[in-house]
Amino acid sequence: MAVLWWLVPPLVATGLAMVWVAWLGRDREQPRRDDSEAALLRMQQALTKPVPQKGRPVPSTPIEPTHGVAMRGSVRPPASSVKSDR
Repeated sequence: MAVLWWLVPPLVATGLAMVWVAWLGRDREQPRRDDSEAALLRMQQALTKPVPQKGRPVPSTPIEPTHGVAMRGSVRPPASSVKSDR
């Protein structure tokens, strides 16, 4: 029976976690709704504002096909950095 005492800490931790999660998920009072005429007028004004126009379209770059192998693009060194053996 003394061997089963190692089960007590995990069971207590599980029980505390269940109580904590139940407390976090409890129903809270709903915030008050403002149904006044002034609030309805503000909502109407906000809904009747003109919608901003779309911006310039962004040109899409063509997607290069992948071949499943990582390949680097060919990069040539500038002509001035090439040393000649003469």
